[in-house]
Amino acid sequence: MAIKQVIEFSSDNEYFTGFLQNIIDQSGISGSVEQDDGKIVLILDDKDGQKLERFSSLADKSLPHSIFLGDIKTTQEDIEIKPNKFSSKTYNIGLCPQCLEVLTDPASEDYLNDDLRCTHYSNEIGYYNDTTFFTPHYTEGCALLLADTSKIDELFIITKEEKEVLFSIEKPTIKVTILDEELKSISGKNYISIKAPYNVRSTLAALNAKDSEISYLFFQNHHDLDIVKVQQNTTIIRDSKGITSLVDLNEDKVLNRFLNISKEAGFQSSLGANMSVKNNISFLLSNRVGAEYLLKFQEFKLQTMLENMQQNEIQSKLLANFENKFPQIMDELKNNLSYNLFETICAILELNGRSFEILSDKSLEFRGNGGLKIDTFFKAEGFDYEAFVGSIMSFKLAGVEEHYLAYSIFEAFGDMIISTLNQLKAKHKIENFVMMGDMFENAILYSRILSKFQLSNPYFAKSIAFDD
Repeated sequence: MAIKQVIEFSSDNEYFTGFLQNIIDQSGISGSVEQDDGKIVLILDDKDGQKLERFSSLADKSLPHSIFLGDIKTTQEDIEIKPNKFSSKTYNIGLCPQCLEVLTDPASEDYLNDDLRCTHYSNEIGYYNDTTFFTPHYTEGCALLLADTSKIDELFIITKEEKEVLFSIEKPTIKVTILDEELKSISGKNYISIKAPYNVRSTLAALNAKDSEISYLFFQNHHDLDIVKVQQNTTIIRDSKGITSLVDLNEDKVLNRFLNISKEAGFQSSLGANMSVKNNISFLLSNRVGAEYLLKFQEFKLQTMLENMQQNEIQSKLLANFENKFPQIMDELKNNLSYNLFETICAILELNGRSFEILSDKSLEFRGNGGLKIDTFFKAEGFDYEAFVGSIMSFKLAGVEEHYLAYSIFEAFGDMIISTLNQLKAKHKIENFVMMGDMFENAILYSRILSKFQLSNPYFAKSIAFDD
């Protein structure tokens, strides 16, 4: 008899299977492990109880968690074991528990060895370090390296599921709520992107900081692997580490990503919502013929929008009233006509910064349910920026709190997605929906789709990044 485990693994990456092979080798048990089509199949001989116990002990101690892990089904079957030797490619992942043990053990030959390379996932060559600079001093745009993991619940409001993601072998960056008042004061933020030590260099920096009773360090955020955890979904927003990959299916990078996600979902035809700060907002279609844009937001031009509002009888009165009450805001807009949409909104809301991230963070401060009705209309040339920004100005004039107004903006984007896709569904007779774009980093937008579009079962990629 043999023990058979079928492990769901929503990635083609081979390192987790490699870790299992390494544990088979270390335990000396007769077994095999293979990976194919989103599943890892592990088969172990159950005749030698001592080796089976050693395998189990090693797995508990040295097998890391992965963001791609799914359900595990275990059975006992009368099948022949054909031992194999699985070999993995090398990946830019974190240090495994075995490496961390020898790196931090004064009795080990590799204690504080900055040349240590992980080869514990049946790979031949370890991945090399980066040159990131870590400092106890915060500057705008920095992420936080958690030096003392025992302090995590004192510093942040973080769920068990978010911890699993943070400490996974992929070592992503996640955004969390700051609990510690000193850290709030240092950063001037309520939310911050954090990362666990993710390679030899960062681990050694964290060890030195911890020895000096420093719980965290800062570093310039390179957005190498940004992940959000929303309800049960673990979603990769950006990936420059190479944890995910795309097949070349289209010359257009947005359509190519859309086709890759549609392929992952198993869709022959699909409609997509691309909510991207970097690549703009668009609605897409794929079928057996190919892929195309159905609707694309035109480029936002602040000067053009203000001129159009001035030429509209109702909106010109709104602008006059707004300038009368908030002359400093209008001065800023007129002197910064290169502002994009989100910088413009931040200026109108008088937030402490000008970016999508600043607006997104502000929206998370509202803890209630149900936002205001922000206009998200379309006109002949595309999205009606005048109506959209005009309704935000109207609520600002009415004294609506900034965090509630920011929250309402992301709710409105969610409702716009749902309304638009439903109209496209009726026109094109397609019922498969794909979500993508870095704007889904905002939990309010993400949650709105999950709750209000639930019956349509929109697809969120499991092993493909949402944006560049």
